[in-house]
Amino acid sequence: MGKAARAIIIENDKFLVMYRNKYGSEYYTLVGGRVLDNEGIGEALVREVREETGLKIRSGRLVFIEEHAAPYNEQYIYLCDVESHGDIAIDDASEEGQMNKLDMNVHRLHWIQSKSFAQLQFRTPQLQQAIVTALKKGFPKEPVKL
Repeated sequence: MGKAARAIIIENDKFLVMYRNKYGSEYYTLVGGRVLDNEGIGEALVREVREETGLKIRSGRLVFIEEHAAPYNEQYIYLCDVESHGDIAIDDASEEGQMNKLDMNVHRLHWIQSKSFAQLQFRTPQLQQAIVTALKKGFPKEPVKL
């Protein structure tokens, strides 16, 4: 069973998302990705966020666990606080950076207004709805299974 770690990163009322064009299927998702065999979920979160954005996580709190189709049967979604930073960018050496170079699977980072998040073509509608609700009412103190 595959696992993935994903980050909710919000700064100045802007929400960080990853635009994907995967074999012609266009959508948005959260920053993050698969947990490798030799690492924990928290380690994967830190690694994936660094590779995909250059950001360093200061703290993260697990807020949602999403059952998902293969290859990632469980996604662990963290509300993250990141260290001060300049521009963000996908690491050219990362899997996403390599795919971008080959123009196979496009990955683009976007800061969007939080109020616009509900209108995105988001990969998993149940997670999108949970985040929209949390943006209005606050994120859960304990992880919620979706």
